[in-house]
Amino acid sequence: MKILGVAVWGLGSHAINRIIPALDSMEQISLIGVCSRSQKNVEECSLSWSCIGWTEPEEMLENNQVDVVIISSPIGIHAFQASQVLNTGKHVWCEKPLSCSHKDTELLVQLAKNKDLMLAESFMYMHHSQFKVAQEFISNSENGLLNSIVCRFGIPALSKPGFRDNISLGGGAFWDLASYPVSAVLELLPNQTAKVIFAELIYESEESNLDSNGRVLLKFSGGTTAYLEWAVGVAYKNEVDLWLENASFFTDKIFSKPDNYQPVYHIRDNNGNEELVYGEKMNQFIQMFEYFYNVIDSPQLYNHMYQDILKRSRLMQEINNYSKKI
Repeated sequence: MKILGVAVWGLGSHAINRIIPALDSMEQISLIGVCSRSQKNVEECSLSWSCIGWTEPEEMLENNQVDVVIISSPIGIHAFQASQVLNTGKHVWCEKPLSCSHKDTELLVQLAKNKDLMLAESFMYMHHSQFKVAQEFISNSENGLLNSIVCRFGIPALSKPGFRDNISLGGGAFWDLASYPVSAVLELLPNQTAKVIFAELIYESEESNLDSNGRVLLKFSGGTTAYLEWAVGVAYKNEVDLWLENASFFTDKIFSKPDNYQPVYHIRDNNGNEELVYGEKMNQFIQMFEYFYNVIDSPQLYNHMYQDILKRSRLMQEINNYSKKI
């Protein structure tokens, strides 16, 4: 079995609590080191996980044991860091979204193509059986055509918002939260194109450039309508609702999940009779990294990942362009 050497760049709570433990549990991956501007975080993590600690990215990128760099930094600096990694000949697994600019995303994809390197966006939920069940429900011909999708992701105000309060670092609700429902509907309807019918971003104040919530109405080429909503400073919501000709489907916590979470599927027949079905428990981060590991030696699959990244980025840009500051 090939062992893949991985470094994690960025040591926020997400990396420490989710990413690194998942990597550490995998036999096929070796955590070579961690990198951050925070000397304290680097020292604590390198000691806890028995790996190298770097405060200088150049030292990490010069290390020949590192095959892949996982970028887990603020969204606004993803593009710059990803280009640094790719230019040193290492693969990139980046937290979503890859950038806050479709142009930057195009440049990164082209750079990865030129160097025959893997470039992946870490939408972990796509690798959980819960999402696959939703996909299968749509593709089941007995359920009929998909009429509409409603998808929401909202979180309460954070006591320590970090980069989310800094527009230059990709703060606000749009890039951080909207990327989830946008990516979800594109993955649920992979062979269709989406048109923005209406979109808006709502800002914290007239003087602020920091958006707090938003919504979009999409019309897909196959006839399906999708209503997506996201927000910060609201009661928690994290759900998808599918309405088909002969049945409907609802499930909660489709994106982020607590440890050991068991999905519940609310399925209704043509007459509205509801059945509860309980799904499989799994760690979606481990599932994602296993998928990435299996793909890395199959360059013929890279182009599919490139195209998915561009498709998501293009729609995010179209929604952003359509939106009016309110």
